[in-house]
Amino acid sequence: MPSLEVIGLEKRWPGLRVRAEFAVPDGKLLAIVGPSGCGKSTILRMIAGLVKADAGRALVDGRDLGGLPPRERGIGMVFQDYALFPHMNAARNVAYGLAAKGMGRRERLLEAERLLDSVGLKGYGKRGVQELSGGEKQRVALARTLALRPGIVLFDEPLSSLDAALRKRLRSDIRDEQLRFGLTALYVTHDLEEAMAMADRLAIMEGGEVLQCDEPRRLWEAPASARVARFMGCGPCLPLLSLKRAAGGYQALTASGRFLLADGDEQSALPGVDLARPGLDGLETEGGLAGLRLHFERNAARRVTESTATPARRGSGGSFHARCLRADYAGDAVDCLMDAGGERISLRFSRDEAPANGEQCSFILKPGSARLLSER
Repeated sequence: MPSLEVIGLEKRWPGLRVRAEFAVPDGKLLAIVGPSGCGKSTILRMIAGLVKADAGRALVDGRDLGGLPPRERGIGMVFQDYALFPHMNAARNVAYGLAAKGMGRRERLLEAERLLDSVGLKGYGKRGVQELSGGEKQRVALARTLALRPGIVLFDEPLSSLDAALRKRLRSDIRDEQLRFGLTALYVTHDLEEAMAMADRLAIMEGGEVLQCDEPRRLWEAPASARVARFMGCGPCLPLLSLKRAAGGYQALTASGRFLLADGDEQSALPGVDLARPGLDGLETEGGLAGLRLHFERNAARRVTESTATPARRGSGGSFHARCLRADYAGDAVDCLMDAGGERISLRFSRDEAPANGEQCSFILKPGSARLLSER
């Protein structure tokens, strides 16, 4: 399967500019994830040729798609509503596009049955669209797309109208089919969990721009900015009050506590800010702190009691106080909304360690957990 490269692809409207730059290697799935209205589907439609780009290029194996009509781009698309013909059975829906390629009727139907079999729908060819479940319709739509042997497959929020249990099953099915056929795919969704479960790489979009494009684990463990960290929900982003030299590194002060950023600790490194640079204390007076946030993963904090807090702080990555506003049961964990010095943050605990509603708690961080992020 071919690779896809998007270089400065752009669409402009009054008050909004949608722009993207990323690459999808051969046989990989990249998910574009972001809130509604951020431009995800616009990117897909520009690549497919359904929306004219104002700038930039989309390349398939180095071939520029600009100026080509949709039918000549070698791209298949699976839509949110499946777009199946209600008056045709499953096999005829799958075979529909093959007629344009000059394939005979009998040949078309045999190929349709083969494709239905390949997506786990053997014997479903004569069933009407109304007889199919949501999951079966999704597979018919995928088989219809595969019938045209596209170089690239684009998925435009194909599971958004389904219930949670069915979405979870179908995202696994789509990923299995993508891997089995070796498809190069671009998948648009607003569901972060869905994107992380399916994709080799994620492109995080907000306000018409791609904030970061990377592997799911890298996005979670090393977000490029506070905006990315907030979208991922991977942990707090606390405003800094000061950043001063301390033994072994720097001490960051927030409204809820003190945190240690160690010299030579890559996790504490911020592009453009050298923690070992003399005079970093000057950030306090130069207004440089306004664009920085103290970040740590939501499960990096450990509760301590007042009697054990002082010895526990020694050798830790910092300490802070927070009050539990709400505890939400999440099966094997508890997600707690906390007030940390006036900032609302979300922390995750085991069921045994979770605080009760209204409880004031003291926490320490594992060494190396805290890092600086830019707001943007």
